[in-house]
Amino acid sequence: MRYTNDPSYGHGQHAIGNDAILIESTEQFAAHLRDHFASPGYSPPLLPAVALEVHTLAQQSDVDAEKVVAVMRKDPLLAGRVLKIAQSAAFAPVATISSLRDALVRLGLRNLSEIAWEVSLGMRVFRSTAYAEPMERVRRHSSACAHLARLVASFTSVASEYAFLCGLLHDVGMAAALILFGEEKGTAAGLEPGMMAMALQQCHQEASATVARLWKLPQDVQLVVGHHHEVVIDGLAHPLAAVVALAEELTSEVGLDIVLDGHKCDVSSDSALTRARAALGFDLGRMEKLKQETKKLIFTLDRGAASAAAGISADRSTAPRSRR
Repeated sequence: MRYTNDPSYGHGQHAIGNDAILIESTEQFAAHLRDHFASPGYSPPLLPAVALEVHTLAQQSDVDAEKVVAVMRKDPLLAGRVLKIAQSAAFAPVATISSLRDALVRLGLRNLSEIAWEVSLGMRVFRSTAYAEPMERVRRHSSACAHLARLVASFTSVASEYAFLCGLLHDVGMAAALILFGEEKGTAAGLEPGMMAMALQQCHQEASATVARLWKLPQDVQLVVGHHHEVVIDGLAHPLAAVVALAEELTSEVGLDIVLDGHKCDVSSDSALTRARAALGFDLGRMEKLKQETKKLIFTLDRGAASAAAGISADRSTAPRSRR
């Protein structure tokens, strides 16, 4: 399904394939987005293969460290950035980390796997030249939500195996939509202010579930990213969906929610958040403690991101330049 925004169609009118369709409402725009993601011909953004391989290894009880390092080295750029993050203030290593093997030994395979996912998605998926600013908001929000989902899970008895990954991927459908808009130049240019944000709010869960399914991610991940605002799945509050919903609520507390055209486009209802807190056993006192820990975590992550960015910039500035 192709969208264009040719002036000959008039304000708010778009061509889909060879047919012109007047986009008059948020619901209609959301419906066309749903049709696009449901199409048999839809291809999601390229799966970060190395991150998936490391994630698969992380699920094994006994894995050779050299095998993990060998997988990481398949993508030297990714490996370099993962190492910089591992060396940053976000992880505050006791001893200097100078290699991927050091990072694996000192941080553990699961932490290294989560870093690989975060870095690879930032490099390969959360990227759009045409919609760079909103995509960066989605990336920062998703990254924060991943770390906060792990924090929320640590306050509960919920197994946190997929908490970080679900937090990181819950809005991947929103990123996929922005990629679509960028490929079909001008798709959202003629829409009324706020229409794109509201349409994304309506359909991004389904899009996220579609991308997760096509990437062949675990069934639990597919379910959670597709229901992270409702929390209830098959009539019951899903603990991991509740974790992600509360993590998203916390991103809003620290100003890292997603706002496009002045409209929030990733919001859970008060009733859903109430169900999430009840399902996880968060009363007012525990929520207040969680919010305090959130501020500490975001401060540490910001320091770590600045440290890693400085390291990457330094590497670029000292790298030998090719001669012409």
